[in-house]
Amino acid sequence: MDIDYFINNYPKTRPFLDPEIEKIYNSIYLNNRQGSTGATSIAQKLEKWMHLKANNFIKEDKDVLEIGAGTLNHLNFNKSYKTYDVIEPFRELYINSKNKNKVNNFYSDIGDLDKKKYDYVISFATLEHLENLPYMVSSLAKVLNERGEFISSIPSEGGFLWGLAWRIGTGLEFKLRYNLDYSNLMRHEHINSCFEILKFLKIVFEKVKVYKFGLGNHLSLYQCIKCSGPRQQIVDKFI
Repeated sequence: MDIDYFINNYPKTRPFLDPEIEKIYNSIYLNNRQGSTGATSIAQKLEKWMHLKANNFIKEDKDVLEIGAGTLNHLNFNKSYKTYDVIEPFRELYINSKNKNKVNNFYSDIGDLDKKKYDYVISFATLEHLENLPYMVSSLAKVLNERGEFISSIPSEGGFLWGLAWRIGTGLEFKLRYNLDYSNLMRHEHINSCFEILKFLKIVFEKVKVYKFGLGNHLSLYQCIKCSGPRQQIVDKFI
C-alpha cells in the first residue's frame, strides 16, 4: 500500500444505506454519540481511553483545532486551551451542548478555515469516516505551526477484536431494537480501515507514534496516533 494506492482509491464512494436505516439515521447517530442506550453507553465509557490518551500529549494554553467534534465531548476532559476551534458539519450534534461556550470558532468544512495556524489538530473516531482521507489529512497538516502535532484516536477498524466487539455489542442491540442489520450502517460509516489510516499518516508525516488499547491492529479496540513533521511534497500531492 504505497502513495499510488491513495491517489487511485480516493475519494471513496460511500456504500448505500438501507432505506429503513436511512429513515432513522439521525436519531441513531445522536444515540450513538450521546450514549443513550445500554450498548452505546458502554461504548462511550470505552471511548474515554481515546480522549485521555490524547490529552497526555496536549500541552495546556495552546491553539487547538478539533475535526469531527461531534457533541463536543472532548471538552469534558478538563484542559486549558488558548483557543479551541472545531470543524463539525452536523450542527445538530453540538447545538445543545453545554460546552458550546468553550469553543472560539465553529466551521462546517476544512475550506472554511481562516489562515490561522494551530499547535495541535486533534480528532476522535473521525478519520475512519472520511471519504477523502488524503485530502483532509493533507489539508490539516498545512494548518499546523512549525512544531505542531496532529493527534488522532481511531477505532481499530478492520481488526478482529474491533469487529467482534461491535457485533456482540451495538450490533446485537440494534438488531433486537430495530430488526435491521447494523453491518450495513457500519459499512456506510466506517469506510477507512485502521490499516489504511496508519499507512497514510506514515506517508505524510516524518514522525508517527502509535499507542494501542490492546495488542496490535487485530487485538486492540482503539489506537492513538501522534504525528509531526509533515512532508510538504507529499501534502501538496493531495491538495
